[in-house]
Amino acid sequence: MATTDGLGLVVGLVVDLRDPLRLGRVKVRYPELGADVRSDWARLVTPMAGGGRGVVFRPEVGEEVVLGFLQGDPRAPYVLGGVWNDKDRPPKGDAEGRNDLRFITSRSGHVVRLDDTAGRERIEVVDRTGQCRVVIDSARKKVVVVAGAGGIELVSSTGTIRLNGKDVTIDATNTVKISGRAVDVGSTTSTKVKAGTTLSASGTQSTTIRGATVNIN
Repeated sequence: MATTDGLGLVVGLVVDLRDPLRLGRVKVRYPELGADVRSDWARLVTPMAGGGRGVVFRPEVGEEVVLGFLQGDPRAPYVLGGVWNDKDRPPKGDAEGRNDLRFITSRSGHVVRLDDTAGRERIEVVDRTGQCRVVIDSARKKVVVVAGAGGIELVSSTGTIRLNGKDVTIDATNTVKISGRAVDVGSTTSTKVKAGTTLSASGTQSTTIRGATVNIN
């Protein structure tokens, strides 16, 4: 039977994530009540939850959380959120107290960072190695994509990939390759093809050079 007598918020440590019903619930140990005192399966309070959708941020085993109880019933615990402590401290943020940084940091070190610093406003997504990242730079009005040794791939198996801009520049320290079933290179005014040493143009069947005036020096 539910009771509302004297049961407020309780701090506990997460000990189990293996919810048999797969509802995202966790079990929590209450250190102040004894080493073996555990909660029933506790439901997580999230900003949004629905069928096949929602915000999924489950606490890790060993993390400190705050629990509340439905109508004061100890058999109906709810995890309201996590708290930092002297052992598990928050990620490094704004040390000067301006509160310009918001971020999500995963267990392995992946980071989503929102920086509201005046003149440096940006959104960053950085992998755990720091070698791969996407930066939406609001202050400079540009987007930067950086990859490690694995490179960057843009794939559209059935659609079209377009690069549009006032100027488009492709630079490579080694080789630039363009291939396809057909390659069409054109411009509305002039087209220049230059080589620092050797320029080759060939076709396995035929090669055509056409113009009102053709100069070969």
